[in-house]
Amino acid sequence: MSDTTKLYDGDTGTLTGPQRRALAELIRGPYVSSLTKPEIFRTVSDSRAVLAQQLDNLFLTLVVDDAAGVAYTRMWDADVEDRRALLRTMSLSFMDTVVLLHLRRELMNTSPNERAVVDEDEVFEATRPYQGAAGTDHTAQQKKFTASWNKFKNNSIVVKTPTEGRFEISPVLRIIFSAEEIAAVTASYDTLLAEAEEQ
Repeated sequence: MSDTTKLYDGDTGTLTGPQRRALAELIRGPYVSSLTKPEIFRTVSDSRAVLAQQLDNLFLTLVVDDAAGVAYTRMWDADVEDRRALLRTMSLSFMDTVVLLHLRRELMNTSPNERAVVDEDEVFEATRPYQGAAGTDHTAQQKKFTASWNKFKNNSIVVKTPTEGRFEISPVLRIIFSAEEIAAVTASYDTLLAEAEEQ
C-alpha cells in the first residue's frame, strides 16, 4: 500500500482520501453534481474505473455523464442470486410524479449547457389540472403540492437559487429516466386528465 492511500497507521484501504470521499458521496446519494460539488465530481470522473470496481463489490453500477455534470449509482441490472439492495428508494405519490414529469419537461426544453430554473409558484399552477381529487379546495391542492416539492428539495432534485422562489432543476433528471419511460407515464397521465375533464 502506498503512502498516498494510507490515511492513518493500520489503514488497509486502497483508495486516496479524495477517492474515498467521492465513493462515500456516491453511496450516500442521491447524486454528485459538478455544480454543487465540483471537486468531488472531478474525482469521480477521473477515477471512474477504480470507483466502479469498488461499487461493483456492493452490487452497484456507477453512472457518469460528463456532459450533464452528474454522477450517481444504481442497482445492478443483472439479476444475480446474491444481489442485495443497499440504495435508498423514494416512492412517488401521484402528485410527486406529476411534479417530476413537469420538471423533466422543463429541463428537456433547455440546452444541456444551460441551467434550467423554475419558479415554485409556476410549477404549482402547472400541476393544478391534475389535482381533480382535491376539487376546488386551493388549500388542499397547495398542501399536496408543497409535500411533493419539499420531497424534491430534500433530495436535491430542485436546488435553491439566490432568487426567492426560484429553483434550479438537477440535470440528473436528463438521464435517470429514459425517454420511453417518460413518454409512457406522460401518456397515462394525459389520459387521466382527459377523463377528468369529461366528467
